[in-house]
Amino acid sequence: MNQVKNRLAALSVLDRAFRLVPDEKVTALYDALDEEGQDAIQHIAGVKGSDPSPADLIAAIRETVNKGRINGDLERVTLVLTETCLNECIEALGSNADDPSEENLREVLPGVIANHGLDVTQVMLATVVTGEAIASPIITRILKHDDAWKVPPAPVVTIAPLIVDSKDDAERAALKEQRKARKAAEQEAARRRREQAQASRRKN
Repeated sequence: MNQVKNRLAALSVLDRAFRLVPDEKVTALYDALDEEGQDAIQHIAGVKGSDPSPADLIAAIRETVNKGRINGDLERVTLVLTETCLNECIEALGSNADDPSEENLREVLPGVIANHGLDVTQVMLATVVTGEAIASPIITRILKHDDAWKVPPAPVVTIAPLIVDSKDDAERAALKEQRKARKAAEQEAARRRREQAQASRRKN
């Protein structure tokens, strides 16, 4: 159960992180990919062969990511788009790349952020967590609790209280009374018909 919970939490952080990356930067990440990487993104987003405009491609990527927590498309898209950022981080970690300590990560991350931006680096780190790397617990702690590098929490949606228009309320009350009166009249008419039928049978 904890494994499933951790998995869902990791996907939630990745989703939030990618939402913070503006469209123009997503476009720049795509444009920086080689042909194979661009083909992969188009294939995942379901637009391969349609020659999409930049706006259509971004819309397709966003929609794919929004729906992609369950089928893995969220991870696939973000992994491809941040591959260069990940490779730079791995190179900077050197021999510590397979099992970096928190100290190792804190030493190399400022340089990665300087080259790719905090938002892209956050997405890259979040993909590492969803990939269940050895350093996932350390990275999760950084993304959730480090004031300088953490992914902001999901915004709280405040639902405004329902304001009932007094005029509409009065109209609904009037309609309710009309329906009540009509039902009573129908019941009275039905009662009279029954009485008339019974009287007719007695005469016969």
